[in-house]
Amino acid sequence: MDFTFLNQNIKYTYRQDFNYSHLIESLHIKNDNEVHNITYDREQYCDYSLSTKNAFDCVNLVELSKRPEKLLHFGSLFSDLKIIAKLPKNANFQNKLRQMLLPNNPTILSIVNNIVNKIGGTDNFIGVHARLGDGHFSRHQDITIQNLVETIQNDFKNIDDYNPYLSTKIFLATDIKNSESLQLFFQTFPYVYILDDFDDLLEPLKSLKNPIDGKIMYEFLVPFVDLLVVSRGKKFYRTYSSTFSKYAQLLNRIWLENELE
Repeated sequence: MDFTFLNQNIKYTYRQDFNYSHLIESLHIKNDNEVHNITYDREQYCDYSLSTKNAFDCVNLVELSKRPEKLLHFGSLFSDLKIIAKLPKNANFQNKLRQMLLPNNPTILSIVNNIVNKIGGTDNFIGVHARLGDGHFSRHQDITIQNLVETIQNDFKNIDDYNPYLSTKIFLATDIKNSESLQLFFQTFPYVYILDDFDDLLEPLKSLKNPIDGKIMYEFLVPFVDLLVVSRGKKFYRTYSSTFSKYAQLLNRIWLENELE
């Protein structure tokens, strides 16, 4: 990831693990009074007074900033609903950070470019992400696929009774490739690619190692390649409530804006 903007604006400490004791030790904290633990995961952090009907309880960030402890330890900041920035200055900074924190590993980007070119280039395919795995996504697989199929059909007016097939190529990113729910998608659209179709182009990933322990990063980076390829289409279709989809949608907008410049 490109940390240039982050390095210029945010002070941070690199952690080699998620061990709480190691964190306390690295910050030279000797007293429990120097730590404020925020572990309740139904909280939302806002930069202004907010009346919300969400499942989260709002915690004002200004009040948090006034706390005397050396460390504010958050149990989790997962979910795009966690930090709500509405003040113009904060919202602009948040958007800028999202737009500037981009993937920049040359090996990964080269693989992504090769896959995109093999499909035919950005102008020749659309990206679709179908989140079908754990939690409520697994319980709504059929609905997710049905919604994606109908949305794509509605967007492409050349699909009708006389021309029932979409001629545009589709790159499909999904976490459950053998789901029965996907049969509708494959039966509806004849030109669908998934990452498995480009196994030969993924070979360079096997040379990337974790510099700390030397572990091959292949299995961790494959989903990242999937994300980047699906975001490079001329249009992107997402699974709602999926953070993977939301990030791919953001990247898709950035890629397309850069191509227009």
